[in-house]
Amino acid sequence: MKLRFFLLLFVSLATINNSARAQAPAGSWQSLLALAPTGSQIGLRVEPLDAGGSVRIDYQSDLLLPPASTLKLLTAYAAELQLGSDFRYQTRLWRRGQQQSNRWQGDWRLEFSSAPDFSRAQLSQLLEQIKLSGITQISGDLLLDSSAFDGYDRGNGWPWNNLGVCYSAPAAAIILDGNCVAASLTPNAPGTVARFFVPPHQPLDVTNEVMTVTLQQQLETLCELEMDTGPGNHYRLHGCVANNRKIVPLNFAVNDPVAFTRDVIAQQLQELGIQLQGQIRGVSDAGSNWQAVMQLESAPLSQLLTTMLQDSDNLFADSLLKTLSNQAGSPGNFRNGVRVMKDRLEETLGQRLEPATLADGSGLSRDNLLQPAQLAAVLRQLARTPASSSYQALAVAGESGTLRYRSTLRKPPLLGNVRAKSGTINGTSNLAGYITGASGQRYLFVLMVSGISLSDADRRASWRDPLQHPVRAFEKAMLEWIYQRG
Repeated sequence: MKLRFFLLLFVSLATINNSARAQAPAGSWQSLLALAPTGSQIGLRVEPLDAGGSVRIDYQSDLLLPPASTLKLLTAYAAELQLGSDFRYQTRLWRRGQQQSNRWQGDWRLEFSSAPDFSRAQLSQLLEQIKLSGITQISGDLLLDSSAFDGYDRGNGWPWNNLGVCYSAPAAAIILDGNCVAASLTPNAPGTVARFFVPPHQPLDVTNEVMTVTLQQQLETLCELEMDTGPGNHYRLHGCVANNRKIVPLNFAVNDPVAFTRDVIAQQLQELGIQLQGQIRGVSDAGSNWQAVMQLESAPLSQLLTTMLQDSDNLFADSLLKTLSNQAGSPGNFRNGVRVMKDRLEETLGQRLEPATLADGSGLSRDNLLQPAQLAAVLRQLARTPASSSYQALAVAGESGTLRYRSTLRKPPLLGNVRAKSGTINGTSNLAGYITGASGQRYLFVLMVSGISLSDADRRASWRDPLQHPVRAFEKAMLEWIYQRG
């Protein structure tokens, strides 16, 4: 009986909501709700930032909806509050033992801090210090210190079927080249195996069983390109690709950052002519009696936030989230990072972030739930400090980041008049930020659409023209309505 009651209640509420949309007067913002996909949930909040602003909208802003990458607004602001815009990650080289001629009796250690921009070139720069010390032989081990973080490298609620691609790269203490490797597939003649390519210097082991088929065969069999991950950095590609594409770009998330970095270091030591008699191995407790040799710093937080927000980089966001707890004196993990983030934001906003559920810093987790009103509170506070890195790092419509090519924002009147963060995961499309109206008045807005499921006709229409996508049509119409009346 309870299940039947709740089903009837849900149907009744949906009927009331659809009726309200149908009865909205023409030309009102309410009339635009009918453009959204059938059955979707919408949360909308618009507030003036300047005196005299006339547009205010509060539509279901207390709904708990998946924030997707708009959650990065919270992560960025909390990181700036907690760490400061000049904060830099440090990657250090240590040694323990003594030198005898060209031989080092003892161990070396690389201490990683989860610098999201740490590169192979920087790693080489650290290892060159060994050679510059006149050492060509090491009798001990080279330790990869990951003690900055503990717990899982991936967040609760991350989609399992996306873990092999780069936007789900593990947010580990050890990050090298974004824990991501680019490769490609080239379709051959139908009925033959597609050609796989990965640069030879990338230490991945990939088994390729992908067949080339015609587009018609792919549609009939529902065959897709699939990937399985094995132990270490072993991958198996299978399924099919259609021969209507010249090349299929691939981006592998490094499944085991310790193994990947170990193999790259082995390559670089060989190039430097340094013989390591011991092992390259990961440790979480390296002990004591170490001597500092060299340290390299990341770009400042202000620059990292620009990459994180404009490119919507998940690895940068989750590295920063876990760093919040590490820098606060707690183990660096997702749980502690979320707690520090919420504490800093609640202190600054003067309100509790309840009943929101937060599981990571990137918005990738399906467990995340946030109210449009809570996003609006962060934007409202951020607008009071427009010189802050978090504000300045937002993408501009038609000009930068994820908004440069967004179909709804590429042309006037929205071109250049929207500064915002997008957020997209399966079934969800969000946009939150600021808009300057035709009068010059500034407004904050939060537009969240969830529960998106398109008909085959809508899907085909959106392939031909992105603005035929119901979400894009709704977004464009609503933002232009705000612009014209603002």
